[in-house]
Amino acid sequence: MSHSLQACRVTRRFGGVTAVSEASLELEPGRIHGLIGPNGAGKSTMIALLSGFLRPDSGAISFGASDLTVLETSEIARLGIARTFQQATPFAGLSALENVMAGMHLRHRASLASVLLRLGTMRREAAETAAAARALLEEFELAAEAELDAGSLPFGKLRFLELARALATRPRLLLLDEPAAGLNPHETERLGEIVRGLSQQGIGILLVDHDVPFVFGLCDRVTVMNFGAVIASGRPDDVYRDPAVREAYLGEAKPEAAA
Repeated sequence: MSHSLQACRVTRRFGGVTAVSEASLELEPGRIHGLIGPNGAGKSTMIALLSGFLRPDSGAISFGASDLTVLETSEIARLGIARTFQQATPFAGLSALENVMAGMHLRHRASLASVLLRLGTMRREAAETAAAARALLEEFELAAEAELDAGSLPFGKLRFLELARALATRPRLLLLDEPAAGLNPHETERLGEIVRGLSQQGIGILLVDHDVPFVFGLCDRVTVMNFGAVIASGRPDDVYRDPAVREAYLGEAKPEAAA
């Protein structure tokens, strides 16, 4: 069954600083939802709240009938919610193939440590898992790097490896934190193609990125945050025309659609 993820009036404070203030948004299956805003607007904190890496001080976050605010990150992942990080960091000491295989096994186990400790045994026991992982690497043009230490990969390939590892969990919702940061134009175009393809498969996507033309050219809906609060949300063209958005972030030039 398809579910939407709903965050309602979520607030998160760090000491005396309010990073997210009564922010609301909804992520729907098969839709790409952009989240933009200046540095410090609260975007990454929102992703951390949605994925269970942080708890809200107030407000509600639900996925279908599940209250995400009381679940561990592993439980949220098993519901079908996956995320990537601003800093693409592979599992230390594992090959690119093993990184993707670890993602597959995390669908069924609460402990990342247990997955990593048993990975060698599981790899020998489950050739089909390795075959599925290789297929994902091929999809992301990483087949040639399958046996390489993931930590040795160049930055752009690390970005795609992290995305492949997230998809290995078979998510229903995918939260992408700055996935285009540091990518060259060819890689950014390829990323856009992948994200569109995932949405066409019914996966809901939250796309957080500073590349405004990329976000506006790709997303069905855009939410803008500033100083922790949502200041606009709607179709990209409507959001662009919002005076508060232009003043806070976009400036005077309308973003061109991404290629």
